[in-house]
Amino acid sequence: MRVKDNGSRPAPAFVRELISRLVRGHGPAVQVERRVIPYWQERGWTREQNRYTGSYRTPRGSFFGYADEASRGYFRFYVFQPPREMEHHSHWACFQERGSGWYEVHMARQPGDVGSGIMRIERILNEALERK
Repeated sequence: MRVKDNGSRPAPAFVRELISRLVRGHGPAVQVERRVIPYWQERGWTREQNRYTGSYRTPRGSFFGYADEASRGYFRFYVFQPPREMEHHSHWACFQERGSGWYEVHMARQPGDVGSGIMRIERILNEALERK
């Protein structure tokens, strides 16, 4: 899924005036910083040394996997028993069998972080499952 940021623009003057009338008398505004949680943590993955373990989750199923940080910023991603629907997806060639039900997922362009890789694999798995 791609998200396009179209920027922002100020609300019309009458909307700003209406809102300011509603909030007057309530003390000064306090800026609250957004809590930033890495995607892998948000999805319930755990980290032990250089290995991240969890499930690639889609609306149609979850698939156990892990990711190894082979060297700083270079990750290898694995999926246990990907769905059979993957065999008919254009990215099936990227799933290389490693034995005992494990598949390494080759990426032409290395993701910037482990969360980006997890997100990319979840998207591919979801695409394959949507084609049922």
